Amino acid sequence: MKCKIMHESSGRIRVHMIQKYMSLAQADILEYYLRSKKFVTGVKVFDRTCDAIINYTGERKNIINALSEFSYENKENTSLVPEQTGRQLSREYEDKLVWRIIGRIFRKIVIPVPIRNIMSVIKSLKYIKEGIKLLAKGKIEVPVLDATAITVSIIRKDFNTASSVMFLLGIGELLDEWTHKKSVTDLAGTMSLGIDKVWLLKDGQEILVPVNEIRKGDNVIVRTGSMIPLDGKVINGEAHVNQSSMTGESAPVHKKNGSLVYAGTVVEDGCITVCVDKVTGSGRYDRIVKMIENSEKLKSETEDKASHLADKLVPYSLGATILTYLITGNASKALSILMVDFSCALKLAMPVSVLSAMRECSQKCITVKGGKFLENVAEADTIVFDKTGTLTFAKPRVKNVVAFNGRNPDEMLRIAACLEEHYPHSMANAVVDEAARRGITHEECHSDVQYIVAHGISSYVDGEKVVIGSYHFVFEDEKCIILDDDNKKFSSLPDEYSHLYLAIAGVLSAVICIEDPLREEAADVVKYLKAAGIEKAVMMTGDSKRTAIAVGK
Repeated sequence: MKCKIMHESSGRIRVHMIQKYMSLAQADILEYYLRSKKFVTGVKVFDRTCDAIINYTGERKNIINALSEFSYENKENTSLVPEQTGRQLSREYEDKLVWRIIGRIFRKIVIPVPIRNIMSVIKSLKYIKEGIKLLAKGKIEVPVLDATAITVSIIRKDFNTASSVMFLLGIGELLDEWTHKKSVTDLAGTMSLGIDKVWLLKDGQEILVPVNEIRKGDNVIVRTGSMIPLDGKVINGEAHVNQSSMTGESAPVHKKNGSLVYAGTVVEDGCITVCVDKVTGSGRYDRIVKMIENSEKLKSETEDKASHLADKLVPYSLGATILTYLITGNASKALSILMVDFSCALKLAMPVSVLSAMRECSQKCITVKGGKFLENVAEADTIVFDKTGTLTFAKPRVKNVVAFNGRNPDEMLRIAACLEEHYPHSMANAVVDEAARRGITHEECHSDVQYIVAHGISSYVDGEKVVIGSYHFVFEDEKCIILDDDNKKFSSLPDEYSHLYLAIAGVLSAVICIEDPLREEAADVVKYLKAAGIEKAVMMTGDSKRTAIAVGK
């Protein structure tokens, strides 16, 4: 892509793209393409001028090369753009604001005064009607204040003031709506799925492919513990799906052939093949927006107080208006009290603050469904941590493979990786990564895989039942045994590692020792939380009691 450098300084460059016109979609493609580069720290793209301001680290030539390689038609570049970026929304409201101001200037210059006065009276009916409705219900709230200011101005034949009040109210409503929609859009945008690859069923084979290569009509396999990547219909298998992120239902929903499933929901138990209906994910985005808007109904006490306080201030504003007129006898001074309507700002401030807080939490991978829950967290006295990936590193690594029953360690690792590659848990990833590091290939050599949540995996290899998972699952649930000759070796397994047990045909065949170092900051975080008022910190883990005690200490 050709461009011209307009200005540059250390770590910052402004370029002009050599093109006559830049669409909003093109601006988004350019912005997210540049954001995807590790050396880029910030990007602003101005579609009206076809310019881009780029902040970067490292060598200047990296930026020049990235810009020269850029193309709007490249599918990889277009796939980087999220479903909703907010650029279209901002342009829509910018145009509304500009045209509203232009319209007012036009009316003042072109339309005769008598006609403008009639238009002001007609326009005022909406505000007066709303004020009368509230008064009829015995309520004195902000719309009553607005209606009073407009009515008094019209009675005094001060049509300019009435028109100005309605114009400013209209601008305020527009900015209110813009701010609200922008906050919701930004929050929904941050709640992306974060799924990079999926299992595609093609010609009877399962192939791991990037999610952006999936097309409408493709069949995707989703197993227990995995998130459904795209909207679609179940064509094979059964599963219990957790839809709480979309619908708020706490109980998993049973899905079978013909059932619709939604992107972002999680398969808690079972395995299903999904025929993809929507590759854009628009259905998910719409549901996220709806969830956020519904969550606003779960207002915090602070939001409720702010809303009620704003309405309670209205009688005082009306009282101050009357008092000012009685003291001064000047209607203009009295009317000016009605113009100072800070109640609206008070009503708007708290919801926007809550939405901003929810967005910031979402950027830090914390999902908050309403202001009510933000306040509940402040009152919490107990916090529960998952061990693996939270208190410990997100990527545990295999330290050793101890074989039993005369088995070969590499062969045991191959079978373990073959089973574990279907599930997203960090312990499973460690096994798969270690097999790759050792150059061990693991083609599909097993039958259907059954995943038991928080326990392990069961399947058949060459006609023999193979189970892999926790001690409880392998020895207590599956009743597997340890050969007498292996008891001494089993007793000498190192305590400092987490153990993944693999049994074939009911006999222990290998123990995979996994090192999952404690995060350096974990102890400090717990101390900080206790200093902040948390009285009890609880750790939950599927590991053995021995490993749990070691980590807890």
